[in-house]
Amino acid sequence: MIARPQRCLNDPKRAEECELAIQLRLMELLSDAFAAGWGKLEVLAAMNRIADQAALKLDAKVQVDVASYLGKFSRKS
Repeated sequence: MIARPQRCLNDPKRAEECELAIQLRLMELLSDAFAAGWGKLEVLAAMNRIADQAALKLDAKVQVDVASYLGKFSRKS
């Protein structure tokens, strides 16, 4: 189980806390992939691609949300 955050969003140590919270699960996933026969570099490359794709999807959603909000705001003027 991944621990809940204890620090507030603007705490400079929150990112470190998140890393520590997910580190064990990530290491388990890496270990499982290596045990299944996947190479270290290909697993890490795949994880990077997945993380990049997730970040792009989140960024696109934020852009759509902001555009939608701004559109509603400008229609009120």
